[in-house]
Amino acid sequence: MNKRIISFLLLLPLFVTAVAQTSPEARQLFDKGLNAEQLGLLDLATDYYTQAQAVQPEWAQPDYRLGVIAQRRCHYNQAIAHFQQAISLNDTLADAYARLASCMIDNGNWEPLPTLQGYVEKAIELNPKSASAYASMAMIYSHQKNYTNALHWAQRAIEADPNNPTAYNTLGVIYYHQGKDNDAIQQFRKALNLDADNIDAYYNLGVMYVLRNNHETAISYLRKGLQRDNKSVKLYYYLGVAYIQRGDVQKAIACYETIINEIDSLYTPAYNRLGAIYCGKGDYDKAIAYHQKATRIDPSDPESFKCLGKVYTDRADYPKAIRNYQKAIQLNDKDHETYCLIAKLYNKQNNTARETASYKKAAKLGNKEAQQWMVKHGMAW
Repeated sequence: MNKRIISFLLLLPLFVTAVAQTSPEARQLFDKGLNAEQLGLLDLATDYYTQAQAVQPEWAQPDYRLGVIAQRRCHYNQAIAHFQQAISLNDTLADAYARLASCMIDNGNWEPLPTLQGYVEKAIELNPKSASAYASMAMIYSHQKNYTNALHWAQRAIEADPNNPTAYNTLGVIYYHQGKDNDAIQQFRKALNLDADNIDAYYNLGVMYVLRNNHETAISYLRKGLQRDNKSVKLYYYLGVAYIQRGDVQKAIACYETIINEIDSLYTPAYNRLGAIYCGKGDYDKAIAYHQKATRIDPSDPESFKCLGKVYTDRADYPKAIRNYQKAIQLNDKDHETYCLIAKLYNKQNNTARETASYKKAAKLGNKEAQQWMVKHGMAW
């Protein structure tokens, strides 16, 4: 299970810091943005904040709010850019540092780890009572499998704010990584009890019940979350996963089409899911089209090229499969799964030398399947 599957968003209260000599026009546009955001009109809010930003580019708050909206929509790269810009304009925004760290974590940006940890430490320095910053520190230690420190920081988050759902979501994530599923579910339910609109709690509970093959309960939580926020990409995305595992492929397709047609036409994971579904149905042309669309949207995402490699492998177009796998490796040379896929492809071509070399690379990166293959063949890595 990808550790990025269970993630958390910081749900912090709206706030506005006073800025000297804020122009009346920028302030008016910004206040309209706040009102629209509170009404859930995120596109309108984005438009107002963008206008305010254009009127007064040196004011940090429009960038900060644009980052908040992007984070809510799971556009983590956009959010990161906005929070970094806000910090460059006002380096005392504790919440901007905390949210920047959260987005990096949710986006899987663990390297360089000292930079990520530095953002969290700065957030804590500026606001020693920031439960959300403590929660981010807990996630960093959890990523390092240092669960003692992870639990320590999660408990500090709860002590700092016993009513902060992010703290309980974080504790649940740590328990999940420890294999304590019942404890994880309990913490996610606590988060939901504290905030009935907490999208992370609905999402995390949906994930946990999918893992337990309790698809009906998972679907129930995910659909309830969508009743609270019918524009949540992450809820629709994982609802599609739940439907796939239940065997309801058409409903899964509808979820991913809803994302790209109605919510976020640039969300590459939805295109890759659709590509995988059509590959499974044997419709290789449609599968390739979806994956290629994803590569055009984000040429730096190795996952889309890996998916193309899988489709071309199933289609027995091995040269194209290799080219796409190699592109994925160029973008992420630490992905042991891709090396395994390359090894299996060379096996189909009876290229023993390259098959062995690929399994060896995967084994060195910790891939258990590759390590077992090496042992079976009497080789070290």
